[in-house]
Amino acid sequence: MTTSAADTCLKEHPGYPSILALSDCLREWNVDNYTYRIDKADFETGDLLFPFAAHFTEKGGRFVLVQGIEKGNVYYTDEGERNGIMTEEEFLKRWDGIAFHAEGRTTSGEKSYRLNYLKGILQKMLLPLGAIFCITILGLAIAAHPFSLSYLLLCTVKLIGAGISILLLTQSINSQNPFIRNLCGLAGKSDCNNILKSDAAQITSWLSWSEIGFFYFTGSLLLLLVQPTSVNLIAWLNLAALPYTLYSISYQYRHKNWCVLCCAVQFILWSEFVVNISFNAFKQSSGAYAFYFVPILFFTPVIGWFLLKPLLYLSVQVQPLKQDLKNFKFDTDLFMQRLFSQPRYAVNDDLIPISLGNPNAPITITMVSNPYCNPCAKAHEFLKRWMVDRDDIQGKVVFTTNGSAHDFRTKVARHLIALTLAEDNITAGNALTQWYEKRDTYEAWALQYPATLGEQDHIAIEKQRQWCSMADIAFTPTIFINGYKIPTGYQLEDLKYLL
Repeated sequence: MTTSAADTCLKEHPGYPSILALSDCLREWNVDNYTYRIDKADFETGDLLFPFAAHFTEKGGRFVLVQGIEKGNVYYTDEGERNGIMTEEEFLKRWDGIAFHAEGRTTSGEKSYRLNYLKGILQKMLLPLGAIFCITILGLAIAAHPFSLSYLLLCTVKLIGAGISILLLTQSINSQNPFIRNLCGLAGKSDCNNILKSDAAQITSWLSWSEIGFFYFTGSLLLLLVQPTSVNLIAWLNLAALPYTLYSISYQYRHKNWCVLCCAVQFILWSEFVVNISFNAFKQSSGAYAFYFVPILFFTPVIGWFLLKPLLYLSVQVQPLKQDLKNFKFDTDLFMQRLFSQPRYAVNDDLIPISLGNPNAPITITMVSNPYCNPCAKAHEFLKRWMVDRDDIQGKVVFTTNGSAHDFRTKVARHLIALTLAEDNITAGNALTQWYEKRDTYEAWALQYPATLGEQDHIAIEKQRQWCSMADIAFTPTIFINGYKIPTGYQLEDLKYLL
């Protein structure tokens, strides 16, 4: 399966992160999996199935993939080491005895794997292609002006400064970004988050020094590209920015806490000053024409950022909110309480519903369906797949029609009921599946599944219509669990996490 599919399945599971989430996702891809709790006092290497995922309680709980155990050494893979080795003694100290083993079948795998794999490659290429595009545009802009070493160095310094500023903005929006966290950890005792979240990093409640740095570097880079003669003006702006470097470094020194990215910005500002001094930028003439571009080019990143900022903050906040919603929605006790507060409608055999799965299962899921309803077709497909792995669930399908002999829905529903009355539930279930999958004309489908229509199926259709009216069926599919209508806000697909 693709990385994106695995990531999506696991994170959308209400139990994420847990073994249950991993197990359910693998089962969805037809991968057999088993979880064991092993008594470490009776631990025998020969009893284990390799490879298996071993659970460690450290760091809030984590998994390592154990490839094998030989001669007192455990060979494993985790997020930090691809070919790690630890002693068996150390392994037994850290392992809590829980082992997870999975084994694929010939039918295992992700649907549309090749298409999704290609899509994943294209998505991964977006960032490098975007970077190549930007660098190409920058190169063309530089080439359009008379080449000079000072101009090229200044553009490079500005570009690096803009890149670091973007990283600082990323840190301010999402402090858990793994790439930024790794960068901030390069200098040992350093915590960018402590510095960037402090009052000293803010000018006002809505403007930070990181944003000012981004505006400075991107605005001056744009000015330099559009108007190369503005070198003198940019040099004086750089000189005006240097006192900030003293403020930043002194603050970090006093608090004995260093931000790698913040220090990198100060280094870039002084590097720019050195370039300006080396090439006499302060003595060059910018010309009055350059001043006309200053408000336009400096306000461009300002306006762009404040338009994007709310959207970026919202995107970061959505995922935790979704997780909180899932924790609330998939609380089994809360769901059962809401379910049993609904009216109960018995689905008697005289309704002649289409029966699916184990007829003796303790849980009955009734779906009120419409033969010409696309959501019903999807719900039926899910129910059929779900019951393959669950012998404690049976399905029943009741149709909502207007009862007219000329109605297309009624024709299909009567035909299916006639198949059921012939005491052939398997054929009726297959016929319904075939209908939803291909949606051929009624005549072609009826030839494939012949049935004799009579008074009994007509009576059953009328009883189903009256039952749907009594149960106040407003839309299809409507789902019932043992006669209780599922509460508003839940779909059939949600039940696999609740039952």
